[in-house]
Amino acid sequence: MKYFLFSFLALVTSSLNLAAQEIDEAALKVKLKAKIDAIFVDSLEVGITFGYSLPNGSTAAVAGGWANKHNNERMNPCSRMLGGSTGKVFYSVVAMQLVEEGQLELDAKISTYLGKKEWFERIPNAETLTIRNLMRHSTGIPRYVFSEKFQIDVLADIDKVWKLEELLSYVYGDEPLFEAGTDFSYSDTNYIILCMIIEEVTGNDLYKEVDSRVLKKAGLKNVSPQTKSKYKGMVQGYNGDDDPFFPGNALDNKGRSRYNLQFEWAGGGLVINSYDLAKLGKLVYEGKMFAPELLDEFFDGRNAGRLGGEWGLGVHIKETPAGFTFGHSGFMPGYSTNMVYYKDQKFSVCI
Repeated sequence: MKYFLFSFLALVTSSLNLAAQEIDEAALKVKLKAKIDAIFVDSLEVGITFGYSLPNGSTAAVAGGWANKHNNERMNPCSRMLGGSTGKVFYSVVAMQLVEEGQLELDAKISTYLGKKEWFERIPNAETLTIRNLMRHSTGIPRYVFSEKFQIDVLADIDKVWKLEELLSYVYGDEPLFEAGTDFSYSDTNYIILCMIIEEVTGNDLYKEVDSRVLKKAGLKNVSPQTKSKYKGMVQGYNGDDDPFFPGNALDNKGRSRYNLQFEWAGGGLVINSYDLAKLGKLVYEGKMFAPELLDEFFDGRNAGRLGGEWGLGVHIKETPAGFTFGHSGFMPGYSTNMVYYKDQKFSVCI
């Protein structure tokens, strides 16, 4: 899948560069669709949607392959999937808006906001953590989803509604991976804590804040909070039968998830399509979703270790042959997402 993503991104990058000044949008859409169809003649990939937002802001999507191969349902450009960690793009926007408003301070200790919680001291590195550490994944807090006990528990009761403290409990008392601010380790737990702080300072449900601050502001129509097990327009996800965590299909024969998707919350927690995510990427990375003067802080990255490039405040920054890119990827069993903005060409893509 990774090779497929990068080769396709390279193809589209070159296609758009050739016509960067004046793009025939209808012809481009036909060309992209033809390329996808040609790839899927021999590809083992099940299905794909490809969204793109051009330099002028015009956004479109094309699709190929199967949404559900057993029901002979073709993928269409509006098909929705689990966005996985790309949900963190939305929560980063909310956090930066709160920084802009003076409700959050990037270098404030998180104890300022959560220090009175009875469980607070059980979080690794609790007393030294800052908002910036959370957003940059430099906390040293392990990923709760990698806990063996959690992986058993999440499948044991598919109707369980998870409390946020229960998610955090899987890292209570763990040894930190490193001192806060000294290294990088990607962890969903960081965004669980960040978004608990967002709810604390706003007094609102996280998803309500996302709706008013991100979806309405960006004009996104295809995003749903991941709070139940079945969604209109969500395609089947396919996972390897030998996968140690979640083998087989993501959905049962009635289109219902085989576990409660609510658990992911701020680790991702959104059902979305590639059209909306491509549109949002362009808006975010061009400084149209929060004060543009905060972009320097947002893009102030640190070495992202084995992931390559740098990690800013919720953004993966990489230098490529086509110039710098900003973006985020996401994974849930059966679904894979990659959203990338090309700085020099001023367009975004989402696969």
